[in-house]
Amino acid sequence: MYPPSIDDHVIVKKAMRAIALNRTPGYSFCGNFFDFSYDSADQDHSIVHVKPEAQSIGGNGQIHIVVQAILADMGLATCLRYNIGDRHRTATVSLSLQFTGVEPCGDLVATSHSQAHLQGVQGRQGISQTRLTSGDALVAIGSAAFMIMPMPQGTILPPVPWVSQKPPDNPSLDLHSLNETERWILDRVRQSVIDSEQRGRNFLAHFLTLDTQPTSDGAMCNVENGPHIGNRVGHVQGGIILAIGMVCATAALGDEWLLSGVTATYISPGEGEMIRAQSVIVHQGRMTAVVKTSVKSGSGKTALEVLSTHARRA
Repeated sequence: MYPPSIDDHVIVKKAMRAIALNRTPGYSFCGNFFDFSYDSADQDHSIVHVKPEAQSIGGNGQIHIVVQAILADMGLATCLRYNIGDRHRTATVSLSLQFTGVEPCGDLVATSHSQAHLQGVQGRQGISQTRLTSGDALVAIGSAAFMIMPMPQGTILPPVPWVSQKPPDNPSLDLHSLNETERWILDRVRQSVIDSEQRGRNFLAHFLTLDTQPTSDGAMCNVENGPHIGNRVGHVQGGIILAIGMVCATAALGDEWLLSGVTATYISPGEGEMIRAQSVIVHQGRMTAVVKTSVKSGSGKTALEVLSTHARRA
C-alpha cells in the first residue's frame, strides 16, 4: 500500500491527468504525461513544445534526453500524418539527430517540416526534418523517414485529439473507475516517486528503469516494457526506444564524453516484457568516439540499430 499523501505529489497528479486524457483515443499515455503541446500543425509542418516539469526533467533540472528524443520523433511524424488519413499510420524507418551541445533551458520546441516522399519504390515513405530549439538556442537538428502503412481491415486510427484544441487542465478522474492497465501505470508512477525520493536519481530513471551496467567493451541496459512507454498501437514509442539506445551508448563511454550525433535504423517493433540494449565502443580517440548499439525486444529480435558519435568534453 502507498501512503495517502502520495496522490498529492505533483508527478502523481500529472499521471492522473494523463490517464484521464488518455481515455480520449488518438494519443498515448506518455504523450499526455509529458504534456507535449501542439502550437500548430498541418500537412506541411508542425510545431510542438514541452516544458521542463517534474516528470520530464533529468538530474540537471532540464528536459531529459528521453523526452527530447520523444519530442523529435513526434514532431517529425506529425507533419506527415496530415497527408495519410485515418486508415493509415506512420512507422519510423530511420531517424537521425545532430546535437549542438547546448543544454535546453526552459521550454524545448520542435519545429518540423515535411520534405518529400521517396520516389521509385514500392510502398510509401515520407521524409521530414526538424529543429529543436530552446529560446533562441539551437539544441539539435534532425531528419527521419517514415513508412506509411495501412491499418488492419476495418480499423480507423483516431487523430491526435489535442492538435486543434488544448487539453483540459483538470479532467475529472474517478480512481475507482481505473481499469487494470490504468491502475498498473498509476502504481508504477507512485512507486517511482517513492524510489526517487528514497534512493535518489531523477524520477524518469526509476519510471523507465534506465539502469545501465558496464561491460568489457561498452555497456548494457534492460528496460521493463509496458503500457507506460507504448505508442498508439501498443509498441514501444519510437522516441523512447531511440532514447534507450542513446542512454546505453552514453553510458558505454562515461561522463567525460558528450553525445554529439545519433543515427538509428528501425527494424521491428519494440515489444515483449523486456527491452534490452547492448552498446559496443567501435572507436575511442582523443577527441571523438563511435558507439554501436543494438536494441532488442524480449524475444531477442532486433528492434533498432543505433550508431552514435561522441565528443570529449572540454
